[in-house]
Parts: sequence; C-alpha cells; structure tokens
Amino acid sequence: MKKKKLKTVRVIRNFSNNIIRLLLDILFYVVVIIATIKLSQYGYNFAYQLFGSVAVDKEGEGKEIEFYIQTGDSTSEVASKLKREGVIVDRYSFYTKSVLSKSNIQPGTYILRTDMDYDTILKIITRYKEPDDDMEEEE
Repeated sequence: MKKKKLKTVRVIRNFSNNIIRLLLDILFYVVVIIATIKLSQYGYNFAYQLFGSVAVDKEGEGKEIEFYIQTGDSTSEVASKLKREGVIVDRYSFYTKSVLSKSNIQPGTYILRTDMDYDTILKIITRYKEPDDDMEEEE
C-alpha cells in the first residue's frame, strides 16, 4: 500500500512539474514575442523618422519657435534642445540623420516651425550667415 501511495505521489509531482515547466515555457515565448514586436515597431518608427518626412505637427498647423544655438553646442545637445522645444519627434533619429548627412550645424538664432520635417530644419540650421549680411539688409 505504501509503494502505491509513493508511486501516486511521484506521478502527481511529475505531472505538476511538467505543468509548471510548460507554463514557464509559454510565458517565456510570450515575452519573447512581445519584445520582438516592440523592438520591430521601434525599429520601423526610427527608420521612418530617419528616412521619411516626419514632423511634430501637420503642415500648416505648426507654431513658430525661436531657437538659439550657442557656439560650441554639439549635435547631440542641439537635438536634445529641439526635442525639449517640441520641434522634432525624436532626438536620437534627428541626431542620427544629422550625423549621416554630415551636417555642420551653425550657431545663431533661427525661427523654426513644429510642422517642419528634419530635412528642412537641417537646411535652416546648417546655413552660415555672415554677420555683415544682416547689417546690409537693415540699411
């Protein structure tokens, strides 16, 4: 009788261990699938921001922002400021786009709009203005 009871206990223990192992396997694969989906979505969005035309607001609905770039500001600092001011969607994609395009960001004060895409913003903040040009225009 004791042997039968021990055998039954072992069978139940093995069964419960198998069920727990199966549930842990299922949980692991669910986590892997969710992580893969999230990573794919992030990758797609990043690539779209990098190579597509993306802006914070729809064209014609943006607001103007006066943006100042100090001498010595790095591209990363400029991207962070642009994100903080609400001009760009993501600082990392803007930074990557400016590095890939080998943009040379110039110090100065710029009027930017929240409906501008990255290419337009880069064209504006990479233009070099001679200080005398502003003086001649005022005269």
